[in-house]
Amino acid sequence: MKTTLKLQPSLASVMKAERERDKAQAVRDYEAEQLARQANMARLRALRLAKERADVLAAAARRSNGKKVATEVSTLARAKRQLRTSS
Repeated sequence: MKTTLKLQPSLASVMKAERERDKAQAVRDYEAEQLARQANMARLRALRLAKERADVLAAAARRSNGKKVATEVSTLARAKRQLRTSS
């Protein structure tokens, strides 16, 4: 009878340690998912802003036929391609 009483606290401490490890792993997984989600949102936001800026500049270039605006549009298009390839 004494051996079963000694085993139960030991088993309980092993189970408690296992739960703590599981809890720590769950927290790490959650944080990793959050970081990945935030990075993806930042990437998509940058692409959207670049596209909106390029659209505005393209419209301005059509209206004014200015060389400076056209050069800036091509520079933005190049930057947009680089963003896509780096993702």
